Amino acid sequence: MDKKSVVKIEDLYPVGNLQITKAISFLNVPNTDYSTFLKKNPSNYSLGLKLPKGITEVEVDSHALERWNQRVGPIALNEVLTNMFRVAVLINPNRILLMERGLAILDNEIVFSFECKDCVFKVTTFFGRISLKPLLSNVDILRKYNLRYQEEVDLVIESTVINQQVLPAAPSSVIEFIDDKNRPNLLFYFHGLDNHGGKHNFYYHLIRNTEIVDIKGKNDLINEQTEDLDKWLVKQIDISYPNRFNLTETQLHVLGLLGNNKFLLNYMSQSDPERLNNLHDTHSRTAIRRFAGNKGWNFLQKNKK
Repeated sequence: MDKKSVVKIEDLYPVGNLQITKAISFLNVPNTDYSTFLKKNPSNYSLGLKLPKGITEVEVDSHALERWNQRVGPIALNEVLTNMFRVAVLINPNRILLMERGLAILDNEIVFSFECKDCVFKVTTFFGRISLKPLLSNVDILRKYNLRYQEEVDLVIESTVINQQVLPAAPSSVIEFIDDKNRPNLLFYFHGLDNHGGKHNFYYHLIRNTEIVDIKGKNDLINEQTEDLDKWLVKQIDISYPNRFNLTETQLHVLGLLGNNKFLLNYMSQSDPERLNNLHDTHSRTAIRRFAGNKGWNFLQKNKK
């Protein structure tokens, strides 16, 4: 039998019907300190308030976007802010400190108001940055003052200062797709930095869980805290360490579509050697080397049985 001369993602991890509904890349999104996703955000507050349960979507309304560009910065698109808050709310809720009456602080710095309705977390306005307007540390008192005296404190920041601000941790690209089980999926991609300032790129894969069918322990797909119906199940994928993860075929298929060929071959050699052997049986060595970027890695060799 003639061996195939081209390696396709479908040859490695076929997943059936997979429909990509939206793919967005954002320019000028800064590198993210990877450690911020691995530790809890410290806080001087202890109000004991938590985000409402059952949130499945995040919105930033047009008024909030206008206030962000006037009071917070840097200048951003609605889609950038929406996905920034999707990550904070759905993946890293410890980054959000809830206060009284619909007020909250992101990363101990950005003060905003929100409302929750029909499982949607909506950001309704931004007050500003505590580092630029220290009076915002008492934002609840400020809001009472405004309501009582009908006199608003000026929170607008000069444009030169706005442009000097740094965007909080946000994904540099987002992919939304429907898998073969008709479940919505989100894939957030981050340009990360490790403790030594080197590149450390990683993904967060979210699957919308609409039914419970013995999910625990299946493919290490979820965190311990996500057992409720109608929730997002979260999986972190660090492409620098393929041997740390037990990934599904859908995850590997999508990572392959995004060009992470080296990661796929590393993963196969360490966690799925039988599939690597099958690849050698069905594809020429030239095809495999071309798929790997013509690199002479030892793990491309067929494992001896």
